[in-house]
Amino acid sequence: MRGVPSCSTARIPVLFPVLFTAQKWCVRRSVTESHIKTCIQETKMKSLVASPQVFARSGVLSSSVPLRLQLFRLIGKQTWIPRGQDWMLRKIWDPDSGQSYPFEVDFFGMRYPGDLSQLIDWRVFAYGCHASAELTLLKELATDLRGKKKRLCFYDIGANLGHHTLFMAGCADQVIAFEPFAPLQERICEKLRLNALTNVLLIPCALGEEDSTQRYWPGGGANSGSGTFLPEEIGTYTEPVEIRVRNGDHLCSEMGLPPVDLIKMDVEGFEPLVLHGLADTIRRDRPPILMEICDRARAGFGSEEDFRSLFWEDAVFAEVTGRSGCSYHLKPLHYATAGELLAVPPEMGDFVRSRLAA
Repeated sequence: MRGVPSCSTARIPVLFPVLFTAQKWCVRRSVTESHIKTCIQETKMKSLVASPQVFARSGVLSSSVPLRLQLFRLIGKQTWIPRGQDWMLRKIWDPDSGQSYPFEVDFFGMRYPGDLSQLIDWRVFAYGCHASAELTLLKELATDLRGKKKRLCFYDIGANLGHHTLFMAGCADQVIAFEPFAPLQERICEKLRLNALTNVLLIPCALGEEDSTQRYWPGGGANSGSGTFLPEEIGTYTEPVEIRVRNGDHLCSEMGLPPVDLIKMDVEGFEPLVLHGLADTIRRDRPPILMEICDRARAGFGSEEDFRSLFWEDAVFAEVTGRSGCSYHLKPLHYATAGELLAVPPEMGDFVRSRLAA
């Protein structure tokens, strides 16, 4: 598997002309496709833009990809741009517009089918992957664990479109993906079939503190990952559906799931209930946990002391940051404002301490 994209300044001088024209087009929205083509040719970047690894959904080579989207992918590679390039990319193609463009691209040696109307897929098309900081960190954790374990089992809790599931299928011996919403399960299965993956088990339910059936609000618009059991007034959702929720410890025992070595969790505020339901498994298996945390989750945890009590004694925590297309940064956890964190058992504390930003 190839490495996760990282920030680079190697092509800055060569790309100034193409990016200057692109920026004018993004601001004025007046440059035609012929202007874009000329811009690409003059800077001799066509071979980079029209990569043969880009396909339409039908399997047609990238020569059929509109020039506007060829420029889109070129700009996505320029991670040196100050404050990122999201604003420019959205001028070219805004995922919130609802405009569909099915595609298929290379994804770390695998095939990734997506649609530009979905935010995660949009980022894959632009940057090569979504949440590159998370992927870089997960891969390093997996590599570290590989030196200590015979087999590596990864739990993707809140698998969404299956992006992290697909990536980790190349890093772990076994991937267990938990996704409760049927349309998203179909997208995961599509990726598994397309890549003939046999080391991924999709479990079609949510994890929680108790076995129950609960009302779930699917994410609306471009962000399928905003689906939640705990809707916000400002959120965008579609009509709620009834979803099966299982206590994680009971489910793992019932299904005879292998010990978990690494967890990624993103469940839109439901994290406290998932951790309570998996308490015995986490204490026994001691997996590093990479998780999102939002104000709804903080309200569910209670105090920071209550949050920390759900982990191992002397657990080590760090806040995780990193913008699109770049690697991660770890810094001391500020619980009240963190958006993402890593928790590891004390025996893996050096992994975190050696990577903390000064």
